[in-house]
Order: sequence, then structure tokens, then C-alpha cells
Amino acid sequence: MSEQTLSKRSQQNLPAAEFHFSVSLGVAENGLMHEELAAYFNKLDFKSSFLTYGDGPFGSRALRSALSSFFNDYFNPVQKVLPEQLLVAGGVTSNIDLVTVGVADEGDGILIGRPLYTSFKNDVSARAGAKMLPVSAEGKDPMSEEMVGQYEKELQKQERQGTKIRAIILSRFVETQIRDSMGL
Repeated sequence: MSEQTLSKRSQQNLPAAEFHFSVSLGVAENGLMHEELAAYFNKLDFKSSFLTYGDGPFGSRALRSALSSFFNDYFNPVQKVLPEQLLVAGGVTSNIDLVTVGVADEGDGILIGRPLYTSFKNDVSARAGAKMLPVSAEGKDPMSEEMVGQYEKELQKQERQGTKIRAIILSRFVETQIRDSMGL
């Protein structure tokens, strides 16, 4: 793995071949309604195993295979995305936390277009200790090409101030769009 890609924490932990496991007695899975839910979704070839942790904490093999095919077919990546390279986690908070812990060290910066979901700040800082750095969209779509210059300007500003930028989160704050469309 490249030193430039991973946080110091990840660089220290990944080369070690040994793994340490803990056992949690708290289980978020409830099997009481598996059969009823599977019967309801049966017309979609829904299996009761879809309601479990399935193939482990990375997402089911079938889902990761479908996602890798989707990414390869629709985004034409430079290198093919393989199912074993994907990790599926439950919810945005979990995913942002996992990525931030993997790429950012304490004090590193993560850029994100504003307006933004307020929990993003905790998502990047709670474990990794990274800083959320909002970039004003000034009425533009934070995911548009028009924003590239603003992200670049903020990146350069932060680097001049000594903050290493490790990622940019591209997100549309849907609640703002809903309020705007309703005239609220």
C-alpha cells in the first residue's frame, strides 16, 4: 500500500499478518420475522439469508459482485473493480468513518461542499481526528464541474496553512433541496 494513500494508523496495522478479534454479545440482527419477510419478498427471489449478516462484515458476495459489475460497466475505471476490493457498510456515517480512518491522520483535512449534513463533522473527527472543511457552493451544485475551482482554491489555502487534505466528500444535501422545492 502506498504511504500517500493510507493514514499512518493503517500503514501500521495493515502489514501485520496477525489479526486480533473481539466478540460482541450485542447482536443487531433479529431473526424472528425472517420467514415472513422472505415470503413477502419472495416474488423478487428474496432469500431469508439476505436478512442476516450473510457473508460477513464486508457485505454479501452477491452484492459486491453486482456492485463491481455496475462500477465497471458504467464508470469504465482504469483498473477493473473486483468484488473483493469492496466493503459494504450500513449507513453513511459508518462508511465515512471507515474511509476517514483509512486515509486521514489526526489533524488532516477533508473537504466537503456546503450546505452539508451536520453529522459529517463527527463522522470524520470522532475516531480519525480529521477536520471537516466546508467549501461554500455559493448556490451551485456541490457535485458539479463548476465547483472544481472552489475545491482547488480551498485545497491550496489549507495546504498553505499547513493542513494536509486527504479527501473530498462529494455530497448533495437533500434536505436543502427538498425545502427549496417546497418553498420553505
